[in-house]
Amino acid sequence: MSRLDAWAKASGEARYVADMVLPGMLHVALVRSAVQHGRVRRVDSEQARAVEGVVGVFTADDVNRNTYGRSVRDIPILAGEKVRFVGERVAVVVAESRRAAEAAAALVEVEYDDLPAVTSAEEAIAQGAPLVHDAPWEYAGAAISQEDGHNLQSRVTEGSLTEVEAALGGAEHVVDRTYSTSSGHQGYLEPQACVASVEDGRVRLWVTNKSPYRLRTQLADCLGLDPASIEIEPVLLGGDFGGKGSPMDAPLCVELSRLVGRPVKLVLRYVEDLTATNPRHPARIHVRVGCDREGRLTGMALRALLNGGAYGGFKPLADVNLHGIEDCAMAYRVPALFVESTIAYTNTVPRGHMRSPGAPQAIFAVESALDELAAEAGLDPVDLRRRNLPRTGEPSSHGTTWLEARGLETLEAAVKHARTEQPEVPPGWRHGEGVAVYVRGLPGPPVTSVRLVPAPEGRVRVEVPIPETGTGSHTMVRNRLAAELGIDPEQVEVVQVSTEELPIDPGVGGSRVTVGMSEALGRAAEAWRRGGGDEPVAVELRPGDSAASAPVVCYCAQVAQVAVDPVTGQVKVLEVLSSVDVGDIINPAAHQMQIDGGAVMGYGFACLEDLFEEDGQFWAANLGEFKIPSTNDLPRLRTVLVEGGQGVTSANVKPVGELANVPTAAAIANAVAAATGCRIRDLPITSEKVFWAIEEESAR
Repeated sequence: MSRLDAWAKASGEARYVADMVLPGMLHVALVRSAVQHGRVRRVDSEQARAVEGVVGVFTADDVNRNTYGRSVRDIPILAGEKVRFVGERVAVVVAESRRAAEAAAALVEVEYDDLPAVTSAEEAIAQGAPLVHDAPWEYAGAAISQEDGHNLQSRVTEGSLTEVEAALGGAEHVVDRTYSTSSGHQGYLEPQACVASVEDGRVRLWVTNKSPYRLRTQLADCLGLDPASIEIEPVLLGGDFGGKGSPMDAPLCVELSRLVGRPVKLVLRYVEDLTATNPRHPARIHVRVGCDREGRLTGMALRALLNGGAYGGFKPLADVNLHGIEDCAMAYRVPALFVESTIAYTNTVPRGHMRSPGAPQAIFAVESALDELAAEAGLDPVDLRRRNLPRTGEPSSHGTTWLEARGLETLEAAVKHARTEQPEVPPGWRHGEGVAVYVRGLPGPPVTSVRLVPAPEGRVRVEVPIPETGTGSHTMVRNRLAAELGIDPEQVEVVQVSTEELPIDPGVGGSRVTVGMSEALGRAAEAWRRGGGDEPVAVELRPGDSAASAPVVCYCAQVAQVAVDPVTGQVKVLEVLSSVDVGDIINPAAHQMQIDGGAVMGYGFACLEDLFEEDGQFWAANLGEFKIPSTNDLPRLRTVLVEGGQGVTSANVKPVGELANVPTAAAIANAVAAATGCRIRDLPITSEKVFWAIEEESAR
């Protein structure tokens, strides 16, 4: 059964925000800051206003001065007195054509008084560092207090450091290492875009945003509007991977439409998207972990420092990092665990979320450290993990006893299948194998709504609040409802409706779509059968529903095979095998695509992706310089499904969308270390880093 959106996308019939045309629509171009930190002394727009077709040039004095954000509201619509990063919006041009708007924007002159800047998280939290914000604790939704110190977006701790120090003091073997990762863009194909129309006090938006109901609330909070006066229209999204959950430029576009009295359209050039939106947080993670003589873990302390950029409002929660920090060591039994995760304000591009936010960084560090601990203890890395994975009925590091714990089965399946079919290694190159494990808990109780409507010829129209981000979620809805009603999937029509048509949904993300939709569709189908299918049926799931929030987890174990040229340091990732703990699978093709896509993203994170940040600016300003994996780069991908797992809802599902991308970097790093005897602790793993590591090892 084909995907619902396949033909429209393959044929070019699909329409995205950039394709929108409204009567009388104007075009928008942005004037961005060229300095890291400065006071705006003067904005000269005289030449810009003289360009033919220009309707207006606007600054912070013209728009609402309230700040906005997903949780903490610290982002100005346009920078006023200060700019805080290279690329911040300072002024905006509205014109009859995009060409005129961009030509005029290039003529706007902005003068600054430079201010001291901090461009790394380490600089930002140092005593006496320049302040990015004078009083960040005063922002609505702030996750810090005045006593927390300066330049902090958040600091979260869990566990007892005293207990961990005692445990490590009595350990037979201890490793103490620091790992770091770079900033990376989500790599969606469709750039950020927005069309806004304000007429008679009502706001209509077509926007690259995966959380329309939350966006409506965010706009209302910033602009002082009644949420009922804002309607977010349904649109396709050309990819997301965590990057399209924030309001981005929507508040600005609404203000501009209000000012000019006509619809406006803003579509970012990809250079803007790469250098000025909401990329992944770079991280420095310090791990101390120990084990006893038998290789049983005794304690782990993990301290992470992440660069949050100039604003925290692009994240759903200012204090969410390392994906809820418990993911760091949740896969194992660790009697004493301490985790501290800090996000700092800096004068750099505001960071946002990327697929399984924080987890790839954290698991790279933890799983690399476990391999280093195994070497210290004289154990096989796989055997170390075997000895510490909890079995069903045993509590995890956080005291949670899951309905089942299939980490050992998942690991064994990965190792068995990886070693039965070894890839070919180029002559003279060194071969290495690396393993890594990740476990993900189920998302919280589902919150969403759906409506079933009778359609001609016995068909059923299912109205959903979620956009199709490219993952096949609408196809999943079709297949699941068809199964619940016992009808042919061709009889089901899936339609995303505007925010006026359904009451609630948190948006796409957090691996919650299949879980939430399955629960809602199951209830809707039951009501549909009771009513005979003659009348519309609406279902709304609110917080507190425990039907799909059982203590269920899903494991992913990956084995990477690499070849390393000892002369040049070049690394070829030959294969990534993913072993995945699954329940029932609604759409096998889409499920496999999520696993493969995740492994590819993990490979890019490990070996390729770097925005080349220097002096607070990203220099990889196009997809030639910011290298994401292409077909020619890819290793062989293999999958082993560990079937028969216990999931949730009547569909017995487990999340998969943010699973296979997480352990890949650690598995590859561990494989490179096995091949060379050299440990690369800083991502991405490049030929240069490997070459010099081999040279240093040879010189010892």
